[in-house]
Amino acid sequence: MKPSAFPRAASLLGAHVEGPYLASSKRGAHNAALFAEPSVLPGSIYGSSNLANIKLATVAPELPSSTPLISALAAQDIRVSLGHSNATYDQGVAALNAGATALTHTLNAMTPFHHREPGLAGLVTLPPSGDTKAPYYSLIADGHHLHPSVVSMLFRANPSKAILISDSVELYGLPDGVHPGHTQIPHPQRKQGTRATIEGTDTLVGGCTSLQESVQNLMKWTGCGVAEAVRCVTENVADLMGVADRGKLEAGRRADFVVLEEDGQLRETWVGGVKVWERPEED
Repeated sequence: MKPSAFPRAASLLGAHVEGPYLASSKRGAHNAALFAEPSVLPGSIYGSSNLANIKLATVAPELPSSTPLISALAAQDIRVSLGHSNATYDQGVAALNAGATALTHTLNAMTPFHHREPGLAGLVTLPPSGDTKAPYYSLIADGHHLHPSVVSMLFRANPSKAILISDSVELYGLPDGVHPGHTQIPHPQRKQGTRATIEGTDTLVGGCTSLQESVQNLMKWTGCGVAEAVRCVTENVADLMGVADRGKLEAGRRADFVVLEEDGQLRETWVGGVKVWERPEED
């Protein structure tokens, strides 16, 4: 996952390591046998030479010694996102104060939102004037991971911090049916349409939905415009990651952009100011 640029495709800015500092009780489809306590140094997990390639790490903040781990990662310019966690709201606040800045697939593999104990999801409404800043938070808008009304509620809570992710897995584009697992997901996986689960269970492995479909879903479910939805896959992402040379249509930034119809349908893709794809004209 070394950062790499591709002339006709999206650049790879680095790796998101979703583990191994996760809570076993919120493992989702992950292999909990690969998890580690935060006291185990990141260099011994990922390899010291690879740390520079890691740009985002998901950590469960309720684990012992998670606070010094979060601070250490943030000091190395690695963004820390909270997820696969049973953490309380207060534990989330402590993690933000230690240097965390995001939530991973909000409400999925996470403490449920409750009216007296909001959990990590409650952090999205932290006031902008407070000492603890509200995190950026990713949402899976595929209709399987979150109910459309929940996506709408979370998006409206803080649109400038909302980030859409596809959560698409390797089953995307494969035929429906049962497919083998692997080291990370040691179970057979069933694909049915855009839904991927561990065979014989309702446990979601991931999704098989594109970001374009997610943008269109957000527009449909919230009533927001295309610009508001697109912000969740461009500007907000760049702001979270501290990327100053792309992600916005501004003078001096890379001309990486797409041209969309009013309904979110993709018309053109541009990379570095060069058109690399155009939707064929319909007969």
